[in-house]
Amino acid sequence: MSTFDYQNGRLHAESVCLSDLADQVGTPFYCYSASALEHRYRRLAEAISASGTTIAYAVKANSNLAVVSLLGGLGSGADVVSEGELRRAMAAGIPADRILFSGVGKSVDELAFAIGEGIHQINIESETEFDRVLDLAQRAVRTVRIALR
Repeated sequence: MSTFDYQNGRLHAESVCLSDLADQVGTPFYCYSASALEHRYRRLAEAISASGTTIAYAVKANSNLAVVSLLGGLGSGADVVSEGELRRAMAAGIPADRILFSGVGKSVDELAFAIGEGIHQINIESETEFDRVLDLAQRAVRTVRIALR
């Protein structure tokens, strides 16, 4: 499936002429194909469906709200590395219970926010971080799913 193609020597995305779009919005700009993203997501989801695996989009790869929202609407979770990315994923409509928090150097405030929101999992990067999560979870009277890296 190709949603980008040439018509009369001009590049198009989903039948929209990109040079005309550039004239309207200026350059540089990013152009995404919702149908291409959806098609590829569905192919991946179908390929792994029997495994019980959940797809979690790495928000750091592209935090464009429209992209994150589209993938979330298709069922994707989110893999975030900061409170900002966590807030962005939730603003895009991804429920907290489909969000994983990864990355080194998570602050106490970020961890407390994630725990308070009830995210799916925190990926623990160190013994110190484990102790912080344990303390915060006890204070919040919450059970927190973790993975050790």
